[in-house]
Amino acid sequence: MGVYKIWSILFVVCICGCKNQTTTINVQMDRDVKLLYSNPDIQICYDGFMDTLKANSTGKLKLIFNLDRGKIVILKTSDSKNNYFLPILPGENYNISLKNNVFLIDGPNKTGIELYQSVTHYTSTTMDWSMFKNDTLSRDEMIEKIKKKELAEFSQLLIANKITSSFYQLVNNDRDCFYAFVSSWLYSWDMLKIYRNEETDSSIMREKQTLNRLQKNFEHYYPDDIRLMDSPSWPFYGVFMYIQIYKSFYLKHVARNNIEGLLSSNLHFTFWFEQVKQSFPEEILESALAFLIHNQAVGDGLLIEASIPAFQYFKEKYPLSPYLKYFHQHIERVEALFSEEKPDTSIHFLENEPDLNTLSKLLTRFKGEKLYIDIWSPTCGPCRTEFQYCDSLEMILKQNNVTPLYISLDRGNKDAKQWKALVRYYNLKGYHFRAEQSFIEDLSKLYYEDDMKNTSFVIPWYIFVDENGHIVEKHFKRPSVIVSTKTLFN
Repeated sequence: MGVYKIWSILFVVCICGCKNQTTTINVQMDRDVKLLYSNPDIQICYDGFMDTLKANSTGKLKLIFNLDRGKIVILKTSDSKNNYFLPILPGENYNISLKNNVFLIDGPNKTGIELYQSVTHYTSTTMDWSMFKNDTLSRDEMIEKIKKKELAEFSQLLIANKITSSFYQLVNNDRDCFYAFVSSWLYSWDMLKIYRNEETDSSIMREKQTLNRLQKNFEHYYPDDIRLMDSPSWPFYGVFMYIQIYKSFYLKHVARNNIEGLLSSNLHFTFWFEQVKQSFPEEILESALAFLIHNQAVGDGLLIEASIPAFQYFKEKYPLSPYLKYFHQHIERVEALFSEEKPDTSIHFLENEPDLNTLSKLLTRFKGEKLYIDIWSPTCGPCRTEFQYCDSLEMILKQNNVTPLYISLDRGNKDAKQWKALVRYYNLKGYHFRAEQSFIEDLSKLYYEDDMKNTSFVIPWYIFVDENGHIVEKHFKRPSVIVSTKTLFN
């Protein structure tokens, strides 16, 4: 009886449709905190496309949207990394108060919104993936069981008239998209395991079977299904999993000899961009391209030269796109950095000569100078996070007559343009050296000294060297620590 009631209500909702209506969210918060929110007037819900509002003198602000169907809005404050997912419907009014970075909701479907928070804390990094290892059920059956258990709680709220049918449908669509993502993620790991081992008749068969299962998953929940696009999971299901992972395997764009570079933006961005253009209809293409550009060329903090022509294509095709404001300044700056014609005289790039294969040999070039050495990599997020302190660090180093030396461990990348563009992007004044493999091996010996079994080390890594070329501190303070204490030495 309950199930019949649910689907009868959903049928009426589907055939009646929904006209654009004004939805209002009233927020009460601290006056010195800014609210970041994803605009539901654009097609996809993604925390890279966030707008900012500051409350008035009384700590109040109002969000007004013109919606034609239910959407999910991401909310967070400027001093928090935690996202709050708010399912909203056309024509409704919501009141939110923020206390100690906790969102409290009052309005339609309140009970359902509060329940929704308990299922949206799962991400690819917080999910307990071991729950899908079950002896009695197949993985797909296990995923379906977990999804049905979640939806059953919302079904009970619908039957009890605590949520509306439109709200239930929005959550149902979101859960479909999220668990389609979960399934494809797990199968992609199966593919990685196969590719990382020796090719045999058995592995070829497993590869074919796994790829077929991935394909069936995308055929059942097709990435261009509009109802799935309201889910915060869609960008990562529809573009990341379908284009960047599945299409790479399906079209043999990756092989066993380059599988570890599967997610390298610099290697594959052009391929992904072309696949998005070929895979999505016009009504979805703008959003899919915008997500790919932002996620790969802005979100990762790397500088991708291939993003420049992609951006030019996007800007010409969608000159009035609401997505442009989220990445045009970044990519225009990237374009300027890669076409840099007037070198900054305060940035010096050192040539890597064949015999310059140890740190001690490099230090001979700086006789009589005290050095603050920063060992980093373009793909190291914590390294790039420390660069935000470079301007303040520069002043402190100058006061102490210390020269900054940056050593980049850019393994396997023969193109120095990326490295130099990144140095200019962060305005890293000082000397820059790009380490080859033999130099990196020498650094490993220095890092561990008494433990020669280790061949890798942790970065960022900072070293202080005196004017005689002697290492005074092998593990020196980070820029953030130096800037916070405003002193180089204790």
